[in-house]
Amino acid sequence: MKTAFITGATGFLGTNIVRQLIDAGVTIHALKRSTSNTAALDGLDVQWHNGDVTNKADLSDACPEGVDVFFHAAADTSMWKRKNTHQNQVNLVGTDNAINVALEKGAKRFVHTSSIAAYGVHEDLITEETLQLGELSISNYYRTKHQSERKVKDAVIHKDLNAVILNPCHLVGAPDFHNWSQMMYMVKHNKLPGVPPGFGSFCDIKEVARAHIVAAEKGRKGENYILSGHDLSFVDFIAEIGKVVGQHTAQKPMPEMLLKVVGQLSVLWANVTGKEPSVTPEKALIVCDKLKVSSAKAQQELGYNNTIPVSEPLKSCYQWMMETKQF
Repeated sequence: MKTAFITGATGFLGTNIVRQLIDAGVTIHALKRSTSNTAALDGLDVQWHNGDVTNKADLSDACPEGVDVFFHAAADTSMWKRKNTHQNQVNLVGTDNAINVALEKGAKRFVHTSSIAAYGVHEDLITEETLQLGELSISNYYRTKHQSERKVKDAVIHKDLNAVILNPCHLVGAPDFHNWSQMMYMVKHNKLPGVPPGFGSFCDIKEVARAHIVAAEKGRKGENYILSGHDLSFVDFIAEIGKVVGQHTAQKPMPEMLLKVVGQLSVLWANVTGKEPSVTPEKALIVCDKLKVSSAKAQQELGYNNTIPVSEPLKSCYQWMMETKQF
């Protein structure tokens, strides 16, 4: 790979993909909004193009002809119903635009960042063969990740798009503005209303970024690759956060029903204040899920490493939050 174009370059995952591509000597073209914060990539050799994924002309102007890999990592990860309209534009219209521009510009490879959310909630182990139920979820994020993935797969079948799809689980590391850093902040300041009752699979963001780059070269056309990580209950995950930030944490989870009630009440209060609540019904869905996944396929075909202890990316996130005064 000599050249790459990336959407979502200033995001959590995108930043890590860009850094690793630059380390590998790849020429990077990246789309960003005029208001995007590029501080995490300042000083690096990135050819920036202002624009928005919801505007096809912006994408077309930014993407070079015949680029080796088109990384589509842009997404709206909101878990608040009030933001659904914007999320639909970014995740659905943005994906349509990315697919069409990649085809028109002759991109040799298309790497689509989906999510484990596309599979929805299952009681049994999730693998790439599991039926995707994301479209049935109460969460618009789950629905749009499933729908956008279908758009990519349809383009593979009907338009010969040379695409590969990655489905990461919970991403941990730096620079994290909107994900588990919020929970780290709440633990640090004793503002966590309770420990969620669910189980998650927590991935090192650097390893997930590496898997995207390997998938660009080795992933099979049209295939999904699930990226799991350190499997923990949220009691244990938050205990790991507590160790990093120097706080004691609860040893027992709060009842699932109580957490969901907190989410509903928080949304009602947010309708008064206009401020996004720290707990929503959609967020409660994630932290109540008993997520069980396998990344055996990615391990075998991409050399993906799912064994990194969650303490490592948590320490990286905490250090970044301290350095950037996020606390």
